[in-house]
Amino acid sequence: MIIPESQKSGARMVDRVASILAVAEPLLGVDRGQGERGYIRIQPGGRLFITKDPADTLLFPKGHPRDGQERYHWTAGENQVELGFKKPETPDA
Repeated sequence: MIIPESQKSGARMVDRVASILAVAEPLLGVDRGQGERGYIRIQPGGRLFITKDPADTLLFPKGHPRDGQERYHWTAGENQVELGFKKPETPDA
């Protein structure tokens, strides 16, 4: 998912991170009891890319048959949140 950085709140960095995860983790289905968590990556244009997978990327990685192409289909959610759904790993799928 992508959330505008402007939605962060709090005086301390830990509070700002927690404010974003409080929105993102329930939407991502994160289960903290199972050791899961949300990972935040700052993107250009004041956007935050948040996933459950610490290795996830917006684009297919180098060496992948779809290297550099968009990895997600994006749909608009509420409050300027964009919800991403992964595209198939193979071009034929």
